[in-house]
Amino acid sequence: MTLAERAAVLVIVSVSIGVVMSLVRGDDFAAECAVTDASLGAIRTAILGGRAGLGGYRADVGEIPRSIRDLFDPASLPPHLRTFDPASGRGWRGPYLTDGVRIDVRKAHCSFSDASCNSGRFINGLANGDTGVLDGFGRHAPECTNSDAERYCRNPILLQIPCDDLNRNGVCGDSDDMWLPGNARLVSAGPNGELETALADYSAGRRGDDRVLYLLMGDPGGGNRPCK
Repeated sequence: MTLAERAAVLVIVSVSIGVVMSLVRGDDFAAECAVTDASLGAIRTAILGGRAGLGGYRADVGEIPRSIRDLFDPASLPPHLRTFDPASGRGWRGPYLTDGVRIDVRKAHCSFSDASCNSGRFINGLANGDTGVLDGFGRHAPECTNSDAERYCRNPILLQIPCDDLNRNGVCGDSDDMWLPGNARLVSAGPNGELETALADYSAGRRGDDRVLYLLMGDPGGGNRPCK
């Protein structure tokens, strides 16, 4: 990614987070929705690079990341890819985003971390303490698992790699399931705060109010609800 492209990404994310912090909780859905969509777009640019398809994480590493945390930290990569090798033109040379936050799953909706909320249906990998990007929505919901009196949810944006769910049981990870990196997508849990886009739903046809942005293809599920 060129310096200009990387600067553009960083500006978008910085502005988005600044707008989020200035919003009154839950009072401006259209603005929160627009900020979330801008953050989704900035993350996609960090992964795929600029308009010419050059630069970005994928060009450096050779594949899309497994999690948004890989844009901030190369620790999960094979050793030979953790630093950039000018001779081969391969290797991590991020961070590809700034203004990441340490994710506290106790302050996210239970669908991000709790098996009783079927979190396994939605999460490829998310650990407490990962660095990530929060979406723009602020929510009051009893399902938020933090200890604040207002129980105010702050949910991270996810990178999902779906599966084909051949046996149609709604769960990825069975021996005959095939992972579909070509269908990789970014997902926000939307204004209601609860993840509804299951990994086994590779077209995201049952996304509810989630905000979904596919990385490598057009949206096969018909798109998101309008921000209004």
